[in-house]
Amino acid sequence: MRTLLLALLMVPGLVMAEVSLKTEAFKIVAVPQTDGSVMEEWRSADQVVPGDKVGYRISYNNTGSDAAEAVVINNPVPAQSEFIANSAIGAGSDVTYSVDGGNSFAAASQLTVEENGATREAKASDYTNIRWQLTQPVAAGASGQVEFKVRIK
Repeated sequence: MRTLLLALLMVPGLVMAEVSLKTEAFKIVAVPQTDGSVMEEWRSADQVVPGDKVGYRISYNNTGSDAAEAVVINNPVPAQSEFIANSAIGAGSDVTYSVDGGNSFAAASQLTVEENGATREAKASDYTNIRWQLTQPVAAGASGQVEFKVRIK
């Protein structure tokens, strides 16, 4: 089985220079609980193989002395992976997606792709980029995070 060494392949883009970003990758492991349920744990992602789930957490911090307005975080879906539907989250943000390499973004329900000469509704596996638009300014010294999950191809 081919092993894929996971590196932080993404370099998030950000409009405000006063906001610093840190991207971390985690292997997501299903852990059975005593009550029979299963919980997902985010663990160190030293190595992943096809079929593994990986979670990306992008932490942001306003290192400036003023509030950062209109903050946008834009990340590509890493190569050799497939976005997991409904996994992009971030408190106080509007999430949109791209199917064209980040040239345009829209809500998931509004995305379409061309396939075999026909237009169809885009699936999560078609997403190439994810964008979080923070709905409130980030105060000086404030921080937060956004995250998403993929499956390694």
